[in-house]
Amino acid sequence: MQNITLPFSSSEPLSVFFSRGSGIESEHLVDIVLSDTNGKPIVAIGDLERIVYPRSATKLFQCLTLSSMNPEISEKEYSVICSSHNGQKEHINIVEKILKKNGLSHENLICGPHWSLEKNEFINQVRKYTQPSTLQSNCSGKHSGMLLLCKLLNADLKGYERLDHPVQKKIVETINFLTNKNILDYPYGVDGCGVPAFSAPLKIWGRALARFADDKKLPDSLRNGKRLIANAICKEPFFIAGDNRICTAIAETLGNKITPKMGAEAVYFCSLNDLGLGLVLKCRDGSRRAVEFALGQVLKLLNYKISKKLAKHFNSEIYNLSGDIVGSKSIKLL
Repeated sequence: MQNITLPFSSSEPLSVFFSRGSGIESEHLVDIVLSDTNGKPIVAIGDLERIVYPRSATKLFQCLTLSSMNPEISEKEYSVICSSHNGQKEHINIVEKILKKNGLSHENLICGPHWSLEKNEFINQVRKYTQPSTLQSNCSGKHSGMLLLCKLLNADLKGYERLDHPVQKKIVETINFLTNKNILDYPYGVDGCGVPAFSAPLKIWGRALARFADDKKLPDSLRNGKRLIANAICKEPFFIAGDNRICTAIAETLGNKITPKMGAEAVYFCSLNDLGLGLVLKCRDGSRRAVEFALGQVLKLLNYKISKKLAKHFNSEIYNLSGDIVGSKSIKLL
């Protein structure tokens, strides 16, 4: 991939191979767009018309609805509101702080409980708790932000997850503005945490993210809101994800150049703030390891500095449980 010249276009997706010994064990197909604010692709790999549910990657846009109103929120709080966090004690403490100072309770959260997505923290939680709480949900920050938005809009706390609630209507307005589309014209459903999950063609998300990145062209409230979000994640990278997570490693390494956000089923958003471009990746079969490896290849193509901490997430070697190299990862462009 390092040999391609920009702009670059291929109608075929990027193939990501996982090999064991001398044979290919798995192949995953990844669609990629790097777009400017006009929707012009600088990198177009695969099917840009393919419908994508960004899932948690849209937390950047959901939080923008809140930050555009400029409430009293700290950088740690903004970062955790945008996060799919590990449920570590630091994350939980910040969510509790958001709720308490705004007269809210964890009982208002409808996101549902689950154990940490990060292995080490999962083990710690199982040892400590008989069952997880909604505070440990990786979406508890987002839901706390939505509850705060309820208060700012003088809306009922109950039903904030419904599409006909003022909170979700306001979020739809923000997404419609960024995409320049009526997002409800595309398929939509319910996310794992209970709030609406929107979809659109890959190229539409790329353009929306570029408009987020190139904030000079946004209205004042959205521009200021975007900068609050980007600066918060840059300054408090732990709270966008946590230990052993790529979003945190990207924010720590590249600071305000990139605002990253992953989504379930192998989606990745990167707001390239320094270039004013939007980068979106989606692995068709939902393989997280494949989309993360592809992301590393794209960041290298764009000449971003990859730190040692970040490089371990993009390692091309596959290890067994004894730490021996038993395979490799590679890509192929047709």
